[in-house]
Parts: sequence; structure tokens; C-alpha cells
Amino acid sequence: MKALVYEQPWKMTLQDLPKPKPETGEVLIKMESVGICGSDVHGFTGESGRRTPGMVMGHEVVGRIVELAEDVTDRQVGQRVTVFNVLSDEAPSPEEGDPSFLNKRVVGVNLGTRGAMAEYLALPARNAISVSEDIPPEVSVLAEPVAVALHGFHRLEEKGIAPKSVAIIGSGTIGLCSLLVARSREVEQALVLDPIAEKLERARSFGGKTVRVDPADEVAGIAQKVENELGNRPELVIDAVGIGASFDQAVEMAAEGGTILLIGNLAKQVELPLQTVVSNEISLIGTYGFDLKAFEEAVEILPGMQSELATFIEGHCGLEDTPSVMTALAKGERQALKIVIDF
Repeated sequence: MKALVYEQPWKMTLQDLPKPKPETGEVLIKMESVGICGSDVHGFTGESGRRTPGMVMGHEVVGRIVELAEDVTDRQVGQRVTVFNVLSDEAPSPEEGDPSFLNKRVVGVNLGTRGAMAEYLALPARNAISVSEDIPPEVSVLAEPVAVALHGFHRLEEKGIAPKSVAIIGSGTIGLCSLLVARSREVEQALVLDPIAEKLERARSFGGKTVRVDPADEVAGIAQKVENELGNRPELVIDAVGIGASFDQAVEMAAEGGTILLIGNLAKQVELPLQTVVSNEISLIGTYGFDLKAFEEAVEILPGMQSELATFIEGHCGLEDTPSVMTALAKGERQALKIVIDF
């Protein structure tokens, strides 16, 4: 099969790899659509440190089952599925992937050549989740970022946090999915912050209020704009960016006794304004990825978000074009909320 292999920062090559055979309990999926995730781009450049040379990336997947292991009876050949990409809650062995940064076995992230930027993918049948035939496959690809946002809200709900107002820093894929999930949770007021006007226009079309920020703006001034728009300081701030500036902004704008949900994690480390956090009794809740509960719920609620999610798809490419597309995205030469690899 053809597969894209990550060789080093800024370099991926199209190679011939053995077509996988489904082992006991597994299915073989032929790719239909695979999303290029922001984490793939940051891994491609080496910026995040969370991709390893020799691996196949790709974890936002929709395809069809083309082969079953003999013992698999609860899936069917021809069935359209998406992939819950966490295979187990344990680090991979050095032979199957990179155990150094994540204590889970995750397709397309730390499992060597078991990734979706390839024509075929074999994985346990339980991880192949049926998706609607009534939704285009490129929309079902977005179950994963919706699940990321849902998992964050599940973390809040587990702690009894039900905010009436939310400010979301960043109107990329995760930020906008957070807006859609907040809407589905009937949060009374939701606002999105971003420096790019075109992205904020989409947030407005989704029913959110917006504040355009400039890198030169003072955090206190931005916080005041947010308060003016909402009528109060937000009870919840979602940092969907994850850099020092976005964290500083989140702390500055959060209401007293409020919560900051940390989803973005681009920076390895940020400074903590300890006295502000302590004095204002701000709760910091980290959330990473998603679990099966969030993923299955995301698949269920996709039909109600289909029209909005369809607008995320701003480009298509083939597998052979993906390295140049990743390069353009990483350099900022191309702006797109989501680009899908078509097979």
C-alpha cells in the first residue's frame, strides 16, 4: 500500500509499505477521508516534539471495512466507520512505536506505521465506530475534534461545573467545536476571541459573539472588551491555543471563582500568575484528547452539527500532495480550518 512516512522535521515521503492483515479481533479499513489535524502539522515541523521519524501520521479517519478477522462478528464488510484511535491506556513498546511522551497507544500519534495517512489501516474491531451514510465522509472526519471538545465538557460536568457564560480563545477547529458543544449544552452566552476576522465571521454564523484581538493589545484591555460583550466576566474560559499569551489572557479575563479549561497545549510550559489565580480562586482544568464516551457521543450528535461542520472543510488533497500541503500550512502560506485527504 501507499503510505506517507515522516522522516524528519519538514520531510515526509510517499512509500510502499506492506498492506496490513487484520489479526485476531481486528478489521481492515480502506481509507475514504482523512483529516489533517493541527497536531499533525506541529508534529511535522518538530515544534511539538510529539511525532517520531519513521512513523505514519493521521488519526482523523473515515473509511470502509474491507476485511474482517475470522473471529469478528459484530462488524460487516462494506460498513462505513470512523476510528476511535486510542487502542489502549498503556504506552507502546519500542518495537511498535514511541513510548516516550504518551502513556497510551494512539493510532497516527505514537504507533509507528499504524497511521491513517495510508491506503489501509488494521485495528481492533471495537475501535471501528459506525457512522451515518447520510453524512459526507469528510464531515464524519470531524467526529474527533468534536470529541475533544466534548471530553473537556465532560471533565467540567464531572466536577459539577455548569457555566452560563464561556469565552473561547482561538477560533480554529477545536475552538469552534467547543462553541458548537457549548451550544449543544445550552450555555447561555458564548464568545470567541481570535486575531483573524474571517475565522470570527464563522463563529458569528454559529451563534457566538466575537472579539477580535491584536497581538499588541494589552490583556486587560481585551478582558474589558469581553466583559462588555458578555455583560460580565466569563464563568468559563477555554484556552484552545495553549501558548503563554493565551494562558495569560485566560487568567486575566476569567471571573472570580471561574474556571479555565486548558485544551490547547502547543507550548511545553507557561508561566503561572500565581497570585491572580489564588486570589480570584480560579480553577485550572486540563483536558487531553478524548475517551470512548466522548467519541461515541460526538458521532451521535454530528447530524445536528452537519451544516456548521461542513464549512470547516476548506480544501482537499491527495496523499501524494499532502507533504506540500503540510509545508504550506506550517509556513502560514495557506490558511484553512480543515483540509481533508481524499482517497
